[in-house]
Amino acid sequence: MASPRSNWMINQLNYEKYEKLLPHFVLNSLEVGQWVFRPHEIIRHVYFPVSAIISMQIDTSDGFSADIVLVGKEGMVGSGVMGGNQTFSRARVKFSGLAYKLPVDIFLSELGHDSAFLKIWMAVTRQMILQIAMPTVCSSRHSNEQQVIRWILNTLDKTQGQVLQITHQEMAEILGIRRESVTMTAGKLSHEGLIEISRGQLHVLDRPQLEARACECYKAMNPVAMQ
Repeated sequence: MASPRSNWMINQLNYEKYEKLLPHFVLNSLEVGQWVFRPHEIIRHVYFPVSAIISMQIDTSDGFSADIVLVGKEGMVGSGVMGGNQTFSRARVKFSGLAYKLPVDIFLSELGHDSAFLKIWMAVTRQMILQIAMPTVCSSRHSNEQQVIRWILNTLDKTQGQVLQITHQEMAEILGIRRESVTMTAGKLSHEGLIEISRGQLHVLDRPQLEARACECYKAMNPVAMQ
């Protein structure tokens, strides 16, 4: 079973802090589509994914919910990021998996009294802001293929394993490009033996080759850059 240290943020804690918080962590199994937070909801726990990926979303005027950022094992979701004890965006499970939750009052207390913990949180927050901004740059400077590769690699970095449950339509909506472009790119990468797609599953077969063809945006958005 994955430990809380499978999450990057928790793994940065020193031994004493980790042992202090360990009794308060509760492991949760999250399913695709499950709500973690809703707008204006009182937040009682923060979540540290270890294999699940949670989408932070915001509502548009036409009733559509748009993804702001995906959060996986590199970070956390909760009022520690949003501020206060309410959230003004939605948080919904994008990919099934596991996450540890921690009472928000314990999290905020430790954040306020431990400068080392605050520094770790700030690194995670900076990386989240970068992940919100970088796709705009990537879409204006790089090809559809590079955008697809960047998204695949960045998303895999947030979870465990080499398989994603995703359709061409869903990827097109996330990237803001035509479905036909995603299908063409996926077919090319599959023909070259880099990925395999079947029944809504995308399986990476040759990650080194994908990384070699990724644009610089991938390296900038890689959670390893926080270390």
